[in-house]
Amino acid sequence: MMEGPRAKGQRSKVKKFLLLTSCFLLVFIAGCATTSDIDNLKNNITGLQIESINQKKEIAQIKTDLSNISKDITTLKEYSLSAMKESQSSILIQTSDLSKELQTLKGRFDENKYFMDKTLKDLLSERELQQAKIAGLENELKELKSKISSQPAEKKESSAVQEGHKDAEAVQPEAKDQKAAGTTDPQKLYDDAQIDFKEKRYVDARQKFEKFSKDFPKHALAPNSYFWLGESYYADKKYEDAILAYEAFLKKYPNHEKTKGAMLKQAFAFVEMGDKKTGKVLLEKVMEKYPNSREADLAEKKIAELLSKNNAGTKSSTKKKKK
Repeated sequence: MMEGPRAKGQRSKVKKFLLLTSCFLLVFIAGCATTSDIDNLKNNITGLQIESINQKKEIAQIKTDLSNISKDITTLKEYSLSAMKESQSSILIQTSDLSKELQTLKGRFDENKYFMDKTLKDLLSERELQQAKIAGLENELKELKSKISSQPAEKKESSAVQEGHKDAEAVQPEAKDQKAAGTTDPQKLYDDAQIDFKEKRYVDARQKFEKFSKDFPKHALAPNSYFWLGESYYADKKYEDAILAYEAFLKKYPNHEKTKGAMLKQAFAFVEMGDKKTGKVLLEKVMEKYPNSREADLAEKKIAELLSKNNAGTKSSTKKKKK
């Protein structure tokens, strides 16, 4: 509320009265007090002022110390947070690297397992083929014996000769090819080539697979010989020759059961040569053409491995540029 002029005047009069009263009391006290009392009073006042100054200095020092402690605490917090962040970042990087290495190792394991399974499957197929041939020969031999026993004695000799020729033809279904090649056992040639391959005599294996393909082009195992020719080049790290051998197989036998395997290994050969773009295109082709196959799974894992290595290379080059 606003004060009026009268209230202000009354307040001014009260202040003047109090001031006059204070002056009167001081004069009265000064008149009554002795000089020594006044000096003591002055000394006490001076001491109080000095003590007040010292307390102010102490308070100022305490404030300074508190400020320094606060700064140290802030610095310690920042350092701790920075150390924790660096530690977490390092752990994340190590975890990511371990995950990538595990994925790569898993892909290689799956790849090796696939080709071991394929090799075992081929061996089992060949074994079944041999057993079928043996069973057929045994049946033909029984028929020959029954025919010989039912014929007159004078015709036994001529019949045996004729049946002997038939038996020879049954044992050697590719007689014309064998005659031209100058050899008598294509199966033995193929088996010897497989043995050389397994014992890592890749040059000897290639020579025998090439001879088999050339001398027995109509044999049931001719497509296999073309495929394993490419495998021998790949195992010997002659990737260009492997690519050409796989290509010859794919052109000659586009619908064979080993076609998808040849396409996959051809893509791997391009990657091993450093042509990752072509390799990636062929891997995608395998996935597109054989979507539900084991080869498609291996192709997908190989693409993931290539992309992972490419991203890692990009990050390292970016870090070098920043430095």
